[in-house]
Amino acid sequence: MVAQSKRSDDARSDLPVVGAGPWEFGGFYRFRGYVRRRLGLAITRVRHHRVRFGSLCDVRSGSHFAIGRRADVRFGDRCVLDYGFTLESSGHLEVGSGSVFGHHCTIAVERSVIIGKGCLFGEMVSIRDHDHAFANTETAILHQGRISSPVLIGDDVWVGAKATITQGVTIGAGSVVGAHAVVTHDLPPGSVAVGVPARIVRMRDGGPVPI
Repeated sequence: MVAQSKRSDDARSDLPVVGAGPWEFGGFYRFRGYVRRRLGLAITRVRHHRVRFGSLCDVRSGSHFAIGRRADVRFGDRCVLDYGFTLESSGHLEVGSGSVFGHHCTIAVERSVIIGKGCLFGEMVSIRDHDHAFANTETAILHQGRISSPVLIGDDVWVGAKATITQGVTIGAGSVVGAHAVVTHDLPPGSVAVGVPARIVRMRDGGPVPI
């Protein structure tokens, strides 16, 4: 029994040790992911030369860009565009450094969308600076054209999954928008807003909620 136990211990000693080296259980895959991201960014830059990316941006697979001839599109350093990201722009888009977009986010720009630094957007967030006009009841909505107004999102804003930011909205720095919310009015800095349409439920600093 003692000899058999010793043989078993010897056999176990031949097994690889978890974490024994930089390539064990993750290191190689992280390196491969890094190479793929750098290659993906290089290909995106070639295919969409009107889009300017800062250094070390991460553009994942399945991203779609429809950029007009007069569009001005800029992403700061270290921005992340997760897979399925969609951008349609004929106007001005500026995204600050370090902002992260979850999978299948959509940004549609006709005039201007400006997004600050270090913002977080959950999956399937929609940001649009235009909408369909519908005031004339005697004309089909399809033929009434669109209305457009700039969107401004400050630094350090967190927008939850599947939220919608509509045209003409300003969201102050440090604000939080809950998942599935529809933002139709301006939000002051440091506010927390939820619902459809989004309403302010509290201020992050504990101050009074604006009426």
